[in-house]
Order: sequence, then C-alpha cells, then structure tokens
Amino acid sequence: MPQRGNPQFTMTAYRLAAVLAVCNLSADTSVLGDELRGDAPVAATADSQDQRPHTATDYAKTIQPFLTQHCLPCHGAETAKAGYRIDQIGTDFTVASAAEQWKEVIDRLTAGEMPPADRPRPDTDQTAAVTHWVHDRLRDVERSAKNAGGRIPMRRLNRIEYANTVRDLLRLDEQVVLPLTEELPADGLAEGFDRLGAALFFDLTQIERSLAVAAKLAERAIVTEPPQTNRLENRFDIQRLKPAPDRVPVFPGFEHTIPRGAKNRIVHPTHIEHIQGGPTYRREYRGWGVVAHFAISKAVTQDGYYRVRIRATVDNRGRIELNRFKLQYAMNSPIQVERDVLLDESGVTEATLFLRGPVNGEVKGPQVFNLLWNHTEDAVIREPGYVQLFSQWTRLRGLLERAATNLAPQAEVAALKNERRVVEQQLNAWTGVANIYNPEFDLDQLPRLLLESIEIEGPIQKAWPPASHQALFFAGDGRQDHAYVQEIFARFLPRAYRRPVTNQEIAAVVAVVTDAQAKGGLSFHAAMRLGLQRVLCAPGFLFLQEPAGDPSQPRPLNDYELASRLSYFLWSTMPDDELRQLAADGTLHETTTLTAQVDRMLADAKAQQFVKNFAGQWLSVRDYGSIKPAAEYRDYDAALEAASQHEPFAFFAKVLNKNLPITTLIDSDFLMINQRLAWHYGIEGVTGSEFRRVAIGPDVHRGGVLGMAGLMTYLSDGTRTLPMRRGAWVLRELFNDPPNSPPPNAGEIQPNTGGRDLTVRQRLERHRRDDVCASCHAKLDPYGLALENYDAIGAWRERFNGEGFRGADAPVLDVSGAFPDGRRFTTLEQYKAGLMAQKDKFARALCVKMVTYALGRPVGYPDHRLLESLVHRLQQDDYQIQSLIHGIVASEPFRTK
Repeated sequence: MPQRGNPQFTMTAYRLAAVLAVCNLSADTSVLGDELRGDAPVAATADSQDQRPHTATDYAKTIQPFLTQHCLPCHGAETAKAGYRIDQIGTDFTVASAAEQWKEVIDRLTAGEMPPADRPRPDTDQTAAVTHWVHDRLRDVERSAKNAGGRIPMRRLNRIEYANTVRDLLRLDEQVVLPLTEELPADGLAEGFDRLGAALFFDLTQIERSLAVAAKLAERAIVTEPPQTNRLENRFDIQRLKPAPDRVPVFPGFEHTIPRGAKNRIVHPTHIEHIQGGPTYRREYRGWGVVAHFAISKAVTQDGYYRVRIRATVDNRGRIELNRFKLQYAMNSPIQVERDVLLDESGVTEATLFLRGPVNGEVKGPQVFNLLWNHTEDAVIREPGYVQLFSQWTRLRGLLERAATNLAPQAEVAALKNERRVVEQQLNAWTGVANIYNPEFDLDQLPRLLLESIEIEGPIQKAWPPASHQALFFAGDGRQDHAYVQEIFARFLPRAYRRPVTNQEIAAVVAVVTDAQAKGGLSFHAAMRLGLQRVLCAPGFLFLQEPAGDPSQPRPLNDYELASRLSYFLWSTMPDDELRQLAADGTLHETTTLTAQVDRMLADAKAQQFVKNFAGQWLSVRDYGSIKPAAEYRDYDAALEAASQHEPFAFFAKVLNKNLPITTLIDSDFLMINQRLAWHYGIEGVTGSEFRRVAIGPDVHRGGVLGMAGLMTYLSDGTRTLPMRRGAWVLRELFNDPPNSPPPNAGEIQPNTGGRDLTVRQRLERHRRDDVCASCHAKLDPYGLALENYDAIGAWRERFNGEGFRGADAPVLDVSGAFPDGRRFTTLEQYKAGLMAQKDKFARALCVKMVTYALGRPVGYPDHRLLESLVHRLQQDDYQIQSLIHGIVASEPFRTK
C-alpha cells in the first residue's frame, strides 16, 4: 500500500479531496440543483396558480370536444396527415414547442385554413372559445417567463469553451490543450447546439474526467525541467542509399527485365540529386513529387513541437518559380499535419511543427514523414510504346478478375486469356527502355534538387520557462513561502472564476497546497500543481455562474456576469483584460461601451470561434465528412473533403467580417474557395490551398450555402442524392420550419433494385400516391428536388448520375416545383429567387438560431416580441448580420438573469 510522502498516496488522497470539493457546489454558488439539469421551474404568478383548476375544466369541457370533432379525424394517431398529430401537443405551455404549436393551431383556425374546405366548419362561438383559451395560456406563460428572467439555466463550460478558457487562462499553447480536452466526455446537444444547459450534464463521469484532465493540464502548466529532446537525422548519400538498379522487370512478377532508362534521381557521395519526385497518386498534389519518405517514431515520442531541418539546395538552371517544400506527417489520419514552406536559399530550411505522438502507448496515425518538392511534372515518363503494352496487360488482368467474379461464359474468359497471352509475348519481346526523358523539355534546363539530409528534433520549448509557468510564478521560482502561494492565487483566482473572489475562496486553495506539503510530503511545485488542479475542478471555473435573484422578477446581470456572457457568446472563451477592466470599472453595461466592445470583439481573431461554433453547428459543418461517397464518385478525395469542410467557415467569416446582408447566405455573387474546390466547381484561374473570394456569374450555379459541396454530400447517402433530406434541412435550418415526423407506416424511398431505372423524382412520385404521405411531401419535396442538379458529392450535373446512371443516355433532370404559396420554379436560379422572396421568414429563423445560441436556452413563444424587434432591426439595417448580433447583446434577455 502506498505510504505517506509517496506521490501515489498523496495524489490518491488529494484526488478524493478534490472530488469532494467539486461536489460541494454550494460553496461557490447559491443556485444549483434544478438549474444544473436545465429544467428550473418557471415561477408561476398568483393569477396562473389560481387558474390551473379552471384551465383543466375548460380543456375537458370545451377544448377537447372541439379537437375530437374537428381536428383528430385528420391529425390523430390513425391518420396524422402531414405527419402532424394534435393529440401529442400537450397542455403544458411552459414547454416551448407546445406554446409554438398551439399558436400555429389558432393561426390556422382564425385564417380559415383549418378545418379544410371539405370538412364541416366549426361554430363561430366554439372557435372563439378555443382561441381565447389558447391566448390566455400564451399570456400566462409569457408573463411567467418574463418574471423568471427568461429561464436561462446555469450550465458548465462545454469542451470547446473549456479548452479555449484553459488556453487563455494558463497561456498554454492551443495545440497542447486540445488533445488533453478531447479526453473529456462529449457534450450533449439541444436545439442543435452544445451550449444549452439542458444537455450539458455534470455527472460522476464528468467529474472523474475533469479531475484527470486538470491533473494533466497542471503538469503541462507548471514545469521545472525541460522535456528530453530526441534527434533523428536521415542522410541521403551513397553510404545510406543504393543507386537504383539499371534494369527492372518488364512487369511486376515477370522474369524478363529491361533497361530502366531515364532516372528521376541520381545518388552522389554526399547527396541525392532529384530531377523529379516520386508520384503522389492524388490530384490535389499535381505539380508535387515525393523526395523523402521515412518513419520518425524514434523522434516523436510524445505530443509537442518538433523542429524539422532540411539541408538542401536547388540548381534552378533558369527556373523562375519559387521552390517550395510540403512537409507531411501521419497523413490520412486524425493527427495528420501538412505545412508548405519556401526553400531557404542558404541551404538550410527549417520549420517547427506540432506533432502528436503516442498516448498511453497508442498513436492515432502512422508516424511517417513525407517531404514533397514542387518539381517538374512529367520530366521523366514511361516510353510510349512500353506504356501501351503495360496498360493493355493491366486492363486485361482487371477484365479477367471481373469475369471470374461475375461467372462469365467460358468462351468470353478464353478470349480474354488469349488476348492476354499475345500482350504477354509482346512484353517479353520488349527490348527498349522503361523510362525516357520527356522530349517536350530541355533536360539541361530542368531544375535539380540536391538533398543532403533531413533532421527532426524535439520536443522543444518555445521559451523557458514556458509562458504558463511564468504567468503563475510571477516573481520567479526563488520564493516558495506561504505568502507567495497566497499572492499567486489572489492574482489567479479572479481570472479563473471570472469575477471577484473572497478571502475564503483563496484560503481554500492555499490550504490544499500547504496540506499537500505538510501532510503529503510533496515538493513546492508538485503541491502547486495540486492547487491548480483544485481550481480547474472548482464550480467557479467549470460553470458559468449567474446566481438567480428574486424569483418573481429578472435581475440585471452585473458587469462581470455580462462580460462572461458576452465573451462566451462571441469568443467561446473567458473575458480578456479589457472586458475585465470595464467590468471592474462598472461601465461595461453602458450602451455605448457595450456597442464598442461588440465591434472590437467581432474584429478580433477570436471571433473565428463564433464562426466555427455557431455556423459550424447551424450549418451542420461538424457532420461534414460523415458520409463516405461510393467508389463510382472518383473525383471525391481527402483534399476535396477537407476543402468542403472549410468552405462554409470561410464564407460565413466573410459575411461576418464584411457585415454583409444575411441574405448572402441564401445566394451570393461570390464564393470562398481554394484550388481543389475550384476544380470541383469547374472554375478556372484559382491556384493554391488558400481560400479566397472568387466572383462568379450565373453560369457557375453556386452562391450562398446551398450548393456547397460539403453540405450536398452530407445530405446524400454516398450513393444517391436524398431530396427529402435536403428539403428537410432547408426548411429546418434556413426557415425554422422542420417537417413533421413521418407516420410509422410511411416507409422509405428505396434505391433502385431489380433492374428498375427510376430517377429519385419518379420514386418520390410513386411514394406520394399514398394520401398519408402526399400531404407531407407536397410541402417538403420541392425544397429538395430543386437541388437535384447537385449530385451525391455536390458536383453540378444536367443529367441523372449515380446508381448506375451515366453518360448521355441518363435521364435529363427535372428540378421544377412550386412553393407552398403557389409560386412555381423550373430552375435552380428561380428556386433561389423564391427563397430570397422569403427573406423575412429566413431572418426570423436566423434570429431564433442565434438567440438560442447566445442565451443557451430554447426560444419559444414568450420570446416573440424579442424576435419581432430583431427582425425589424435587420429590416432597418439592410439585413446586415452584425446588426443582429448587436440587437441580441442589447436585448433585455441577454442582459438579465
């Protein structure tokens, strides 16, 4: 059993103490319990309490009979037309969805849309009674929600906020923090976001993981000795490399050999001379060749920064283009790294990369390093006659394998074998060379890369002691007295808890440190790590604390709370020094100050977190890449997938930074793309991996988020397009009008089977023959079928493809349809024009999404006045997106608890 003074004993004892400290939530806040679960009850007014029995009586006597007679025949359990069941709404108006649905019911009633024309009309007095009952309940819940301060529950930091906060608090490198915070449990989602208290649980697993991660962060933040450095050097000279053989097999597996001919590299006593690098076999690396490829597991033994030093020069021989290297590590894995660097003319090119090593003995990718050079493409090529024979043999081998798989007739197999025998004889008779120098180039004018060695060294520290250590031990490591510990945490805790702290809170952390030294026998720095771990597990750090005041009415947030709410809304991290100072001065809440701070924060690089976390979830970007296209979509590759995931971020960032109208998200005259996406979209003149603004015309058939390759791929199944899924996404995310769930017996739209060659539209038409299905699809299908010009990987098409369809014989696509109001369209451009005509509906939907994200709670009927004011503000400001953000921050719900 571990003894006192043993680190294992100490950490076990103090880990238990830390668990108890975390569980003692009341020490840091007065409002926990129901709020932690996100279901704090709405305070009911005296009037609403008195009305509850009367409400139940009214419902049973008046409302239920009305619904049974006029609504349930079409929207009950047996029929559920349009997928809508009125019997499942419920009468608890404090549930946001219930209030919204009841509001829709009476809107349809008063507009005369329901019951439909072929059903008996209800009596006017009956309709009025139902309308008054619903309006009374809506007023009650609106008043209750207002008095309860908008029901914003207390919540913990999600994983991204935790990582960003630790990064800024401890001044740790983001690359160091992220792998550690990935060990925390995944966050739950509510209303499409990971910021709602209702989904951010804090159970025993969360506590245990938080403790473990905090311990690792403390180890990284407080360091007394630099890590051991490894060094690996790979030399490229005659002693390490053998010259390529002069003869090669005429075909892999053949005994007959032929002269190699032209060589793409020559090994010298001190270096290797590259005329052309090795093939990459990937379209996105056109113009690049592999000049080095080797394992570096002996060097990369842990996560950290590693210095790559390349000793190489280039004999340009008249080349004007700059020479570049592409450094790659663990490609096609979750830990891959790729960096482009210019070759240094001094002969030594250096780059520092953050590389992931083994964790608990396991590594998440191949520890292999590649060096690519922007060489002369096709300087060395196959001899044309030889490559023709080579290709014929490869083709016949594939045909024979396919024939065997398909059990082809024996005569067909025999004919293929005979043809292969002829080609084999020609290959064995070949006496020419395998490779030649491309006659289109002047060999003497081709540049040569002279590569001597590649050295990898690390992990290295950018500074010593690191910034995190210096930030905590502000007076250096010379002092280790009790007063110094108090001073350290007196400075540190207000930043960690994002508010002023009490002497008791400081004393509690100091006691952890002194007890660890006195009772556990830990060194000063080891005890300080334990104190830091205690802080990182405290409710003051883990939770966004806004203690509730009088339950009968909302209270204004104090300036520290407002600083945190604002910072986590726009930056997903703790307030910076300027926000904290304004909070300390008590001026942050002032209108002019708050407006100026929003402008400053949106202009800051940290606002990219708002792009990634709001747009990334609203536009489903986090799920891009989850659909893997079938092999028939040969243009789809890792580079396209990566570019497709970045495109919506780059586009939304442009809209945000330039304060463009929100309607730009529906349609635009520009794209934010790089070379790989430009190829995919058929746009010329775009080179390089950097994303940039590219103006487009109608002939490109892009613009806005619809048509982005990543989104269209995500809304397919990898083999075929899914118009229903695409239409549902448009309605749900762009118009906050999600389609109802299909009835249990609705069935699925199946792929073609049994030799049928039906397009998706034709299959949907068959599906709509069922009356139960038709009502839903009449609204849903047009929104999805209009996007059929984008195939399963978002490529533009005029004819149906996928599922075996290809070429000129494939059916021409029909993307026509009609909006619910009767307006028809026949092209994608007309469809987008129809969406733009609904810009106010889109504006309201975006307001709902952003308010939900900002407040961390669902938006319901009680927020209707807020939403109306935000939409009006957008209308007055030409729909500029920053106007919406300013409106949310200035609103009463954002500034009260």
